[in-house]
Amino acid sequence: MKIHHLGIVVSDVDEGLRALGLTKSDIVESVYDPNQKNNLHFIHLKENNLWLELVEPKAPDASTANFAKKFSLGLHHLGMGSDNLETQEKLYEQRPGSFVLGRYSIRVKSFGGAVKTLFIAVKGLILEFVKNDEP
Repeated sequence: MKIHHLGIVVSDVDEGLRALGLTKSDIVESVYDPNQKNNLHFIHLKENNLWLELVEPKAPDASTANFAKKFSLGLHHLGMGSDNLETQEKLYEQRPGSFVLGRYSIRVKSFGGAVKTLFIAVKGLILEFVKNDEP
């Protein structure tokens, strides 16, 4: 399994960028996710060939609002590439301490266009499986 991206929650994107030694010019793309009520800021770390997703809650009921309130800045999830979200879900539903947090579809040019995601909690670790939904 390959790590697709790291999801980092930030209560303030500018503060998060400074903490990571980055600037706004490092952001390749920003997208608002109306389902989760978060701004998503995508940064590609060329040296590692890895994406960072800075997740900034934009409403008190955003999916990451409580996390941001508690920690202000922190690693929220590991994004994993997947060709089959259904297979991943079946794999994890059989594991004790694992459960589905949510499924979403969103358009992210940086990730190849339309993507589908599956969030699963595994004993305190959040995994996001990402599948490109365009040929």
